[in-house]
Amino acid sequence: MGGGLLGLSAARALRARGRDVLVLERETVGHARGGSKGASRIFRLGYLDPRDVRMAMDARPLWTELEAETGCRLLAPTGQLTFGAGMHALRRAMTDAGAPVRAMSAAEVRDRYPDLAVPGDALFEPDSAVIDAAATLAALRRTVDDVIREHMAVTDIVDDGRRVRVTTEAGDVEADVAVVCPGPWSAKVLALETFATLEHVAYFRRREREYPPMPIFIEFADPAVYGLPTPAMGAFKLALHHAGPVVDPDCTNLDTRPEHVDAIVRAAVRLLPTFDPTPVHVETCMYDNTESEEFVLERRGRVVIGAGTSGHGFKFGPLLGDRLADLATTA
Repeated sequence: MGGGLLGLSAARALRARGRDVLVLERETVGHARGGSKGASRIFRLGYLDPRDVRMAMDARPLWTELEAETGCRLLAPTGQLTFGAGMHALRRAMTDAGAPVRAMSAAEVRDRYPDLAVPGDALFEPDSAVIDAAATLAALRRTVDDVIREHMAVTDIVDDGRRVRVTTEAGDVEADVAVVCPGPWSAKVLALETFATLEHVAYFRRREREYPPMPIFIEFADPAVYGLPTPAMGAFKLALHHAGPVVDPDCTNLDTRPEHVDAIVRAAVRLLPTFDPTPVHVETCMYDNTESEEFVLERRGRVVIGAGTSGHGFKFGPLLGDRLADLATTA
């Protein structure tokens, strides 16, 4: 259940194992309240824990497989600059995991990326790429499109030990196993200790039309600031990570909140000095969070759960789909 990144990835992986699948989506694939909507995401290897670095390394070839299967280019390599107080720990973790990374001096950063005002030395992560998020959802959808049922809100899930009965507004569905990926509704549907937040992103353009290619960047700060080129928008995406308020995914107003947009604009003025500080577009998106930012991937009886992606799960999409399929097919 759930037609976002996790649900579609799991359905594709289960179908590849020869299983019959049915995808139930409460609204539409890529809808405004889901955590998978939007134009772009970051693929990167850089994490503070070597286990997470290795997990991202494991995910990368699965993206290549998805691209080959669907005939769609989903990742555009750009490289990434990482800077701020946590970059030395990040370098150790990446080195321990065998991931490519190198230090760049402040002078080298200025020479290579004059449109990005990095306040000192940085790390360069060559394997980072921009994910075309909308194209990814569309590609995954094509692999299971015939079994997707939209506007099918689930109201109850009952596991009697032999089968799972899923109750929807259109009637009951029975299955051997239910893979439940509710996104921001995880706490409501599954009584998990997760919580939804309403995050803001803004898109900026350079004052002059032509400019050198820009890298992805992440600044270790509180909150972290990240940016990435977004060709689908013809602009550079900028956001603060985990800066949004806790919200009810059913009741919240999805309109942007001026104070959060203003915080992004201040970051743009500081880090993107050659860009027009007036966003060409702003939008909100929901995170489905755990306190630790670790994902929830587990099986309870005949119910498999995928939740708590905490705003950084998109890069692992095909890998998480495989892991959920493994849980669903292992008694």
